[in-house]
Parts: sequence; C-alpha cells; structure tokens
Amino acid sequence: MKPTRLARGIFRELKGLVGSSEYPNTVDLWCALKEIPLIKLNLKNFGYELARQLQPRLEAIDYSGEPQGHDLVSKPTTQADMESSWFRFWCNQLQVAPIYHRKLWEFAFVLQALYEHGILQSGRDGIGFGCGQEPLASYFASKNMKALVTDLAPEQVAGLGWAESGQHATSLEQAFHPHIVAKELFDANVSHQYIDMNRLPDFGKTFDFCWSVCALEHVGSIQKGLNFIENALNVLKPGGIAVHTTEYNYLSEEKTIDNWPTVLFLRKHFEELATRLAQKGHTMLGPDFEIGDGVLDKFIDLPPYTLGKSWLSQEQWKDSNQTAHLKLSVDGFACTCFGIVIRKATSQGETPGHPHPEFPA
Repeated sequence: MKPTRLARGIFRELKGLVGSSEYPNTVDLWCALKEIPLIKLNLKNFGYELARQLQPRLEAIDYSGEPQGHDLVSKPTTQADMESSWFRFWCNQLQVAPIYHRKLWEFAFVLQALYEHGILQSGRDGIGFGCGQEPLASYFASKNMKALVTDLAPEQVAGLGWAESGQHATSLEQAFHPHIVAKELFDANVSHQYIDMNRLPDFGKTFDFCWSVCALEHVGSIQKGLNFIENALNVLKPGGIAVHTTEYNYLSEEKTIDNWPTVLFLRKHFEELATRLAQKGHTMLGPDFEIGDGVLDKFIDLPPYTLGKSWLSQEQWKDSNQTAHLKLSVDGFACTCFGIVIRKATSQGETPGHPHPEFPA
C-alpha cells in the first residue's frame, strides 16, 4: 500500500529538527532521538583525542634490532598489543606510522605469526585470500618470498562497496606498494588470480603459508567462513601455517549477525573450530579471548568510519583523525578483530615446533 499524502507529511514532520514555522520539533519521539547524533560525535571526539594523547606511548616503544618471539596465539585485538615491541617493529617494516587502529594490528599480527613459525624466509611460497590493496604481498616480495594474491572477480564484487572503498584489487598493480619493495622484485615474486573463497581451486599441497585479513566474514555466512578456514588448509604443505583475521562479536554469547554480507563470529564459533581442527590433527594456537583492560579497549568506536580510496597510504595513517579504532559497533554489536593461527598437521600426524629464524635484512 502506498503511503498517503497525509502520512508522508507526518513522516516529514517527525524527521525534521524544526516544523513548518521554524519552531523546534516537540514530538516526544523526536525529542528522545534528536540528540543521539551529537552524543555519538562527542564520544568519537573524546575517544580519538584520548588516543592522540596516548600516541607518545607508541612512538617511545623500542622496536630496534631483530624481531622477538612472543608465542602469539589466536586472540582479539588489544591495546597492550598495540603498545608492544612486536607491533611497533612491523609498523616500521611496513613504513606506516603507528596509531591505535585495528587494521594495522591485523597486518602486524599476520607478520608476527609467520615470523614466529619460521615462514619469513627467502624462497617461501604463500597465498593470500581477499587481499584487496593490502601491503603484505609487497612486503613478502621484499624478502624474496613468493606470493599469490587473490580476490573475487570484478563482476562478483559489483555493488558490494569493496571496490569503492579501496578493499578490492582488480589487478596485480594494486597490490604493489613502492615504499616497501622495488618494482622488479615485486614483479618477480607476486602473481594475481581471481578466486571465490567459497570454491577454492585444487592447488594441491603447494604453499608454505596462507593468509587473509578481514575477508572470511564476507563469504556469506558464519558456517561458510568456518568452512573456508578448513578448506584453505588443503593448499598448504604438511606443517604449513595459516593466519587469518576476522570480526569477533565479543560482548554477546548467542545473538549475532549471520547470513549477511558481513557476519560476526562469537567465541563459541572459534572454540568449535579449534576442537574440529584438533580432531583432524591440526593445531589452532590458543585461543585466548581476553579483550584487554586498557582504556582504549573500553572505547567502542561508532560509525561513520574513515575508509577512503587511498586507505593504505602513509599519509592517510599519519594524518588520520580516526586514531582510536580497536573496538567498534557493527550494527549495534561490539566487535573487534580476532586473529587465528593454525599449524597444519604433518603427514605423520605430528606438528613441528616453531623456530625463530635469523630475520632477513
């Protein structure tokens, strides 16, 4: 039934800050709601200002010398991680200014986990899923490692918003970051392929490692995301390492978002995954569900969020006003990133140790 002209007029009156005579809108519902955008703005401004005042902590952290092992396990983003020497080390390696932002944590988490398991060495071979324009492939190439970056085909991405926000790579060139690696070294080590994460090709046990950064929550459902994690192990050699990050709904035990373009995983999903993988001889390190007790662990960022076309550029990180983004609201649920580290079983059903190799210059 189409709304009547009278109904449309009532709706306009309900939505307006002022009425037709420029008097303040005094409808009870509007009085209760009209301050909410300003409350959100105040919260965001105070949270970001707090992070700016804490910024000297990040800049003062000693990250010189070789990276160190920290026995990283599957876990959520925390302020303590951001203020660690390993986070600062990898920001320096990626040549980005450190800020309290979960996206930078994801990149650092992947690199630290791979380092701790002896993967960051010349000649290693990896595959990334849903890579977009992230800098990891360029970094791997700078260490003379092979990397296959994959993404959905352009016709499958249309209308989802990823291409518009710089989170999708339609060509190999968009994975190239000249401040990290020379073009010749990148071209020699990085390749590109369109892949649907719900229908992985049969690569065989080809790769030493695989990774994905906030991609598996976009494959259609929670179950499909969990299936992807298991299926991705099929591309790894025995003893290979998989590192993924995704969305973690950390304040809810049962209610969450599923069967949607972005789904939110609960603690029980990660626990069930760990059990299922163990039954097949694989090891999911941890998991640890402590969300942190720092002041920024208690700040839940609210939309709208900053995400632009050049979202990976050094300048945007350095000048960004969005300096406190560890926890956030996704459709009313409090979420953060959750990093997953999996060691695939060897052919003998045993899992190897994880040496800390000499870090390549």
